Order: sequence, then C-alpha cells, then structure tokens
Amino acid sequence: MILLLSAGGLLAEEAIVDSLTKKKDPQFLAINAMGGVVLPTNAYIKEGNKVPAYSALSLKYGFSSSGDSWEDVAYGMPYYGIGLYGARFFHKKALGYPFSLYLFQGARIRDFSRKTWLGFELNLGMSFNWRAYDAFDNPDNIALGSAVNIHVGASLYMTTSLSKRVDLRYGLGISHFSNGAQQLPNKGLNMAAPFIEVIYKLQDDAEKPSVNKNLTPPPVDEHFNYDLTFTSTTRQIWMDTLGTNLPSRLIDKNFKVFGLSFSALYTNNYKYRWGPSIEFVYDESSGAHAWRQQHPEDGKYYDRIRFGSFFERLSLGISLRGEVTYPHHSFFCNLGYNLLHGNSYDFRFYQIVGVKAYLKENIFGTFGIRAARFSKAQYIYWSIGYTIPGKPIKERREANPR
Repeated sequence: MILLLSAGGLLAEEAIVDSLTKKKDPQFLAINAMGGVVLPTNAYIKEGNKVPAYSALSLKYGFSSSGDSWEDVAYGMPYYGIGLYGARFFHKKALGYPFSLYLFQGARIRDFSRKTWLGFELNLGMSFNWRAYDAFDNPDNIALGSAVNIHVGASLYMTTSLSKRVDLRYGLGISHFSNGAQQLPNKGLNMAAPFIEVIYKLQDDAEKPSVNKNLTPPPVDEHFNYDLTFTSTTRQIWMDTLGTNLPSRLIDKNFKVFGLSFSALYTNNYKYRWGPSIEFVYDESSGAHAWRQQHPEDGKYYDRIRFGSFFERLSLGISLRGEVTYPHHSFFCNLGYNLLHGNSYDFRFYQIVGVKAYLKENIFGTFGIRAARFSKAQYIYWSIGYTIPGKPIKERREANPR
C-alpha cells in the first residue's frame, strides 16, 4: 500500500479499478489419500523392530488465486483453506484413532507447462482422540502424553490439470504430532507418506488459473525490518529420581517460561526475509530439583520442588531466522545456539518453527514450537510482537555518503 501511494494518484486509481474488477477467489474441494510409516525417532516406535505403518485420509475445502492481481504473481498463486484429517495405525494400536482439524496454505514453486507445476503446502492444526500415555492403562506410549496434540505438516508435490474442473496432485508429505512438552511424556510422532490428491473446482469457469505476465509487482526497496517479540508459556520436564524417593521422573508441574527476542530481517522481495535474531529466555524449570518428603505432623508424603538459582534460569541465544511471507502472515524458522546456557536439561543447539500473523499495522501475534535435535520439543508458545520498519538501504546510503 505504501508503495502504491508513493507512486502517485494514478497508481492508486488503478488499484481501485483492479479491486473492483478482480475475480472472487475460486473455491475447491479436495480428497487426499496417503499411506506411509511412523519414523523410528523414539524407543516406543522402535520397540519390537517393526516400524508402524499407517494410512490417512483428508477432506479439504479451500480458495485458490484467480491470477488477475500482482499479489498472485508475487506470492506464487497461493491457495488456502481448512481440512479434516483422520489416521489409522496398523501396528501400534496404543496410539489410538486420531483426527485433526487444520488450516493449510500452499503455493507454486515452478510452472513446467500450463497443465503441470511444482508446489508446496504447509499445515497447522489441532489433533484429537490419541490414546495417550497412562501409567496404568498405556504405560509404554512415551510418544504422546496427551490426547490432544498440535498437528504440523508439510508436503512437496506435482500437480497435473486433467480438465477445467479436475486437478490431480501427487507427492510426499511429512507430519509431526506433539503437545510441545505441555504434558509429559512427549517424544512426539514424526510420519512420512507419499500421497495422491484429487481437486475438484466448484466454479463454472474453474479453468486452471494462469499467471498474467503483464502483472508486474511494484519494486521492493532493500531494507531491514526489526521485530521485537514477547513470549509467555509453560512447560514440563523430566526429573532426576536418584535419592529423591520419587516413584517416577514425571512430575505434574507446569513451569513458567518468559522470552524476549529481537530480530533484524533483511527484505529485498515479496516471498522471503531473513536475518539474525537474539533470544533471551527465563525458564523456571532450569536447575529445578524435586523430591518426595514425609510431613512430620500428618505422616503423609508430599512431592516438593526447589527452583534453581535466578541465573540458572536464564539463557541467551543467537540464531539465524528465515521467513516465507504472504500478505498478512508468514511462516518462520530459527536455527540457534545458546551462548548463556543455565539449563542443563536442554541442549544448547535449538530450533524454532511457527507462524506469524499481523493483527494490526506493525502488531503481530505468533504461534510456534521450540525444540532441540529437530525432534525434542521444549515448549509451544503464543507471543505478541511489534515490527519497527526500517528505511530503504538506498536512502540511507544517499543520506550518508562516504
């Protein structure tokens, strides 16, 4: 919008005409069938030397790009919608019969012809009806400690247009299910499967949209944006039982976690931004010690917890952050390393993945998960942040010539 206004009244007038003449986003229905395996990333899955196979079915309703705006060109003809997912496991009945409700967002990577293209899709939602860990009824399932879990997925695929109404999609998808250490045990499930998907377009003129080569996105001046983000969440950890009288390493205690991060993100196009980030974290679980003790008056046993020192609860990490951007939201990933590391329970090398959505100009919310070893969740979180827009690099150079 700033770029259009700065170009003068003519572009603004053209933008109004475009908004009036732009087609409504075409709608579609899809059915996705997949069959694959649960990756052996924890002892429960490896148990019995038989990797569990599974099948899954998804029903999807969504909106695709009409192909008549520069945003469609800039963001690779994006599409989005909502899906319902159900899975069945063949060798691990203790996992249950889960289903998920999720949001999806996808786009094209490359067109090979008018009828064939390469694309990707990202999924984020909530899954239900897992048969979770239970000390008495399901003690072996250390993969999932709760019946409700986060569902994260990604896929890479080819699409072939069979007719004006029908597309065929085929590729490989991966999924991750976890509660983000909100309830232990939580080793998580990682699943991979090839899939086939049939898409049916609902509009009468539902011909495969093509990119209008005459639509050129306004140029993007090189600049940095600066994100300041505050995070508040909770987590659980495994406790040491040696000499504590504790019957289990699992303690029903949610420790508070607060975080503050600052990112400098370099931007020179519409699709991506990247840059360094600093994460400062206060983690109440760091250095915590638990034991079971008998009360001298009533004779009952109680679980007690002593926190670590204040400085043990602090960590300071640096990371490289990358974002895949869309008009009102983005998907991001951080690869980081703790320089100040008080928490011996976690590893110094960490990863953060999530989604960022702008709630108001420059004010955004994020939802994400922080993990170690690309598989061990430390915690899931919600956060609020503010973007400080930077001046174009060209303007700064002209204002401060050498």
